[in-house]
Amino acid sequence: MNFPAQSEVTPIRVRFRHLGPVRDADLELGNLTIVAGKNNTGKTYMVYTVYGLLKHFQLNHSWERHSRSSYSTWIKAFVADARTKGVDKWQLRSQDFLSHRDELLSEYSNFFSDTMLADIFRSSKEEFDGAQVSIKIPDSPSRIKENMKNLARTFPRNDPQYPLHYDGINLSVSRSISSQEVMQSGFESDHLVDQYRRLLVPELSADISIISAERFGISLFYKELDFTKNQLVEVLQKLRDKGYSSDEILYLISDRASSRYALPIRDNIHFTRRISEIRTDKGELHNERLFERIERLLDGSYSASDEELRFQSKPVEGTSTQGSAFDIPLHLASSSARGLSDLYFFLKHEARHNHLLIIDEPESHLDTDNQVQLARMLARFVRAGVRVLITTHSDYLLKEINNLIMLSMDFNDKEHVKKSLGYSEDDFLEPSLIRAYVAENGGLSPCLIDSLGIDVPVFDRVIDKINRASTELITRVDN
Repeated sequence: MNFPAQSEVTPIRVRFRHLGPVRDADLELGNLTIVAGKNNTGKTYMVYTVYGLLKHFQLNHSWERHSRSSYSTWIKAFVADARTKGVDKWQLRSQDFLSHRDELLSEYSNFFSDTMLADIFRSSKEEFDGAQVSIKIPDSPSRIKENMKNLARTFPRNDPQYPLHYDGINLSVSRSISSQEVMQSGFESDHLVDQYRRLLVPELSADISIISAERFGISLFYKELDFTKNQLVEVLQKLRDKGYSSDEILYLISDRASSRYALPIRDNIHFTRRISEIRTDKGELHNERLFERIERLLDGSYSASDEELRFQSKPVEGTSTQGSAFDIPLHLASSSARGLSDLYFFLKHEARHNHLLIIDEPESHLDTDNQVQLARMLARFVRAGVRVLITTHSDYLLKEINNLIMLSMDFNDKEHVKKSLGYSEDDFLEPSLIRAYVAENGGLSPCLIDSLGIDVPVFDRVIDKINRASTELITRVDN
């Protein structure tokens, strides 16, 4: 597959303070973001928080209902004036847009830290007392202009009565509108606040999915994690007898079913449960056939039915199909097959352009050769338009990413070298698309990324140490 060069996305910057083992850390999300480091340095804390931060921005708008921010007040005042006086003159300057965006991000960051952060981890607020997460999107004149153009096209959404014009600096209503027209159009401030919020920060509205480190257990026990029909009927009856409303019952059942798990794990469980329902869907990137990379890596494929997920191996080359291939329930398959199943179904049924995919330790249960293949696979995802954030302990994966970075450079006899080393045409990564960090000392240390790849000293020190020990021991044994 010959993908076009992937353009660099607008970075999203997240700051973590007093979050578990993380004292103070800054993370910028690129097209491919890598967080490496030792155990117990806060990697999972940070990626789970990123997931919850973006997920709640899209789903939880309760914080805006009582907002007194200038952007919310401004929209509500505009609607009130439009309803009583009609619209004659209205203008939004670029600097107002930027001010509204920064205020929105600040207000949401405070709300998330105070109200939602503990719930992401299904923990008490006391455990996260003093924790603070903030989000920022760097200013980009070209990006702001694009956002303003989108605002002119869609705010109010698809309503020809409100033609807006953007001149490169200001956004304005282009004609007089009567209050009667406004009333007839159903011009509602809450709806416009929601639209405006998304257009202020479209970078936070992209699809997001997570494949957690607990995926191996989920693939084994996801059926057992569900209520049986009899259990569900019993719980419903007891709650009704106690006088709970339908909304309260729904909440209590959901809470009981998943109360033990952090939000990313709950959503991972939910995705695995849904695979049988989405098995006929085709994601936006389905025709890129990215899932076939997993089939080649495992020499097999997956299938889904209402009853179960299954893994089918390919026949061994040179043998008959009978006796050389197998078709088994996923819970009986190898750990590598179980660990890649969610990724396979995600790529086949849900992956979209600009989709942010978070994978916690993608190399888990893969041998060294497959870790190398995984690095090439991640590069393909990025080149197809999927944004990827991973945590990793794998030196093999990072070394191969370095090779892919070097393959993006110009050098003599490049095509021959690629072919002789076993690389294909699309095995490369532009260094500008990558952000890499080492989690250490309660923070994140940015890694140097240049034409030779990513400098990750934490792994290099361990490798140097074990090599020195091997050399010393060989010298002693040979004497």
